[in-house]
Amino acid sequence: MRSKCTMGLLLGLLLGSPPAHGQTSSRGDFVAESRSGCKVWDPHPLAGETVNWSGDCADGLAQGDGTVIWSRYGNPFEKDEGHWDQGRQSGRGTQDWGSGRYEGELSEGEPSGHGVMMLKTSRYEGEFRNGKPNGEGSATNIQGVYKGTWKDGCLSRGKQTIVFAVSPVSCH
Repeated sequence: MRSKCTMGLLLGLLLGSPPAHGQTSSRGDFVAESRSGCKVWDPHPLAGETVNWSGDCADGLAQGDGTVIWSRYGNPFEKDEGHWDQGRQSGRGTQDWGSGRYEGELSEGEPSGHGVMMLKTSRYEGEFRNGKPNGEGSATNIQGVYKGTWKDGCLSRGKQTIVFAVSPVSCH
């Protein structure tokens, strides 16, 4: 998943595991495939990333239905499938990485709209914006189900804060 956020559900403890894709950059950039030169949008680029694009290329950008395999230093870590518009994954699609999967609506290569994110020990279904739970949704883990209105990956329930797709320190 190109949102590259720490994934987990917090209930005193952070559960789940982060995607293989890191969390360092907040600005995106295009990454060109070495064979065709076709560019794909990377919302959170990291050093050593490469892309393998299977699909059409228009004006040097990924276009239409296709598949992207993301690698870092030659090691594949993520597979994205769906639709690309001017190099950016958008519309309905999937993003699979070693520790989880997202299926749903995307914009600018990140979860945006309704979708489901599944991790090893937790699951969120609901609305996303900028790669994070935002709006109505529910998170589930072995401790229970947490429904409500999420804001930037945080759900406040009295003195309790449940976190999904963000660091606990980002919740205020």
